[in-house]
Amino acid sequence: MRNLFIFFAVFMFMACTQKEVNDQTAMTPWGTVDDTTGSTPEQYTLQEILESGELIALTIPGEDTYYSFDKAELGAHYLLCTQLAHELGVGLRVVECKDTAELVGKLRKGEGDVAMLALSKELDCADSLVYCGPEQDSAQWAVMAYNKVLADTVNHWYKPEMMEEAKEREEYILNVGAVQCHVYEPVLDRKKGVISEWDHLFQTYASEATTDWRLLAALCYQESCFDPKAHSWAGACGLMQIMPETAATLGLPESKLFDPESNVSAAARLISQLITFYRDVPDDAERMNFVLASYNGGPGHVRDAMALTEKYGGDKYVWDEVAEYILLLSKPQYYRDAVVKCGYMRGTETHDYVYSVRERYEDYAGVALGEGTYAAGKAGNYGGVSTQPERRVAKENKYQI
Repeated sequence: MRNLFIFFAVFMFMACTQKEVNDQTAMTPWGTVDDTTGSTPEQYTLQEILESGELIALTIPGEDTYYSFDKAELGAHYLLCTQLAHELGVGLRVVECKDTAELVGKLRKGEGDVAMLALSKELDCADSLVYCGPEQDSAQWAVMAYNKVLADTVNHWYKPEMMEEAKEREEYILNVGAVQCHVYEPVLDRKKGVISEWDHLFQTYASEATTDWRLLAALCYQESCFDPKAHSWAGACGLMQIMPETAATLGLPESKLFDPESNVSAAARLISQLITFYRDVPDDAERMNFVLASYNGGPGHVRDAMALTEKYGGDKYVWDEVAEYILLLSKPQYYRDAVVKCGYMRGTETHDYVYSVRERYEDYAGVALGEGTYAAGKAGNYGGVSTQPERRVAKENKYQI
């Protein structure tokens, strides 16, 4: 019994000693670093961040920091931080703040690990922060002083050329890397009234979307040029460019993202949800403009533009008026306005997207439909199933939208 007690005491001592070592070290891709700062339940040191599997970045939305674009997130600081999280082997969660005061308050409360923006070193609370990472005009990322090990790790990882590389990557995505797809003619056979080989799907699911099937066709061409294998840098997939996260909410399994019928069906459900979301817009045609804008840029940003339109005396239910504020959401005066909830928006694409889809739809609505296809009368009719036209051949190997 006495020997057993001695064994148990030695075991507990070794366990406590090992825990102390673990508490004071953090394994990173660059080796083991001392982590002797300790923490409270509201303060997460690097070791605890690694154990949790998540790095929480606090930021103020903006062109250089963080914003939504084409169904995903961009911003040079965001791209850098995703790279850091990847190197650490953890996920990244971004928490948006309205201003510096809110950001620093959250950082102090332990609601975030790092300030993911160029934070001024002239702040009153600068002595409680440790600055790290990309530097610009006496401003850097920052962490709380108790988390100096994280700051040292960021400085060890960061190289001055990384910011320029992140900006170049962002520029590439914005200008040439949006969607990889084969390009098909926008109308397969105008004389026979065949827009695409997927007309039967648009006609089948138009009733679920409560819209004209030819509008679905116009939306599809804008998204993928009728290529069911199209994919974007952001992860959008298939004919209607459905994001995996969106697919999950629509009941579309990831394994069927590139299945044409499943993809179109999910898009129809999404459009139906957006139509309901904009039920306060009284005019049907205007409502569809808002739906198209949200399909591309997200309903949060569109609602922000509507709020700005109303604030400045415009009609928030008229797209042509709201569209101007979609563009203005790229300016700090507007995206930092108190009525704006989703922050910065690169609105040029969404602005042009709506008019491009509507213009193509007007062209499709004028197609004289032949026998064997569903002959909708005027815009707004939907339903029916066409015969499937012969498969066409891609005109070019790749097409960048």
